[in-house]
Amino acid sequence: MNYFPGAETEIRDNRGFTALIKAAIQGRNDVVAALIMHGADAKAVDSNRGKCARDWALKTGRFDTLNRLRQLVLHPTAEQFCETYVPEWPNLKVLVSKAKASKSASQKLTHHLKSTFGFSFPRDPQDNGVMDHMVRMTTSLRSPLIATATRPLCPSSPPQMGKRRLAVAELMQKHSKKQLEESSLFIGFKVSDWMTYCTCRIIPE
Repeated sequence: MNYFPGAETEIRDNRGFTALIKAAIQGRNDVVAALIMHGADAKAVDSNRGKCARDWALKTGRFDTLNRLRQLVLHPTAEQFCETYVPEWPNLKVLVSKAKASKSASQKLTHHLKSTFGFSFPRDPQDNGVMDHMVRMTTSLRSPLIATATRPLCPSSPPQMGKRRLAVAELMQKHSKKQLEESSLFIGFKVSDWMTYCTCRIIPE
């Protein structure tokens, strides 16, 4: 999709499944996200049962895929790729004020008992928690922790759910060679690849 212009995401097979619906049925979370962020229609339904990708994910028990779809709906725009994005965690002030708030004797005793006799089990990171914030902050264009030599050509138009992104060949036709060289485009990077790139460029103290 990044390198072949005119890639059609809404082509259907003989059952009426689009690529997005098939990815949801198979539990291919990254494929689902890539298709949606490339402009695939999340509301498209198959011709036989009239179910969309979300319905099929629920029917086939692909709960991770269903959760990924919900996250995309809650955060439809990759804001960290826009210059106006401010790398701050909105929940921090609330959590700090909650931690500093005075507690009653019974609350202190309850907290002490939980910390003493409680068991710590490994669990997935909290949605929109510290890990999510760290990824957004360290991959944002305005990150204070990293220095990158790359910038997108259109920082005012970041990747967005349901919005078709231009392929490399289309960008080369739309922009001059000089613009492309100055911008040093990065297109279609996974978060893991981008993090690997960024960690090599941490500003030394």
